[in-house]
Amino acid sequence: MLVSYVEPYIIVHSDRLISGSMIIQNKTNQTIWSSKFSDKEYINVKVKPSWPKRVMVTIFTDGAEIKKAITL
Repeated sequence: MLVSYVEPYIIVHSDRLISGSMIIQNKTNQTIWSSKFSDKEYINVKVKPSWPKRVMVTIFTDGAEIKKAITL
């Protein structure tokens, strides 16, 4: 699974269909965005200007947890 930032989007791309949830948090672990998804190969989240410059993206899918820190 690839998690990246291509201005102005945080992009999650998988080589297969995935279902689960995604949370974006600031450095103090406050959730600034979250969503559940089903049968997706990719997810695009448009970054808001009010978001901090550094966020943690956490994806829960198929019993696994994937985390990635991203600098916006």
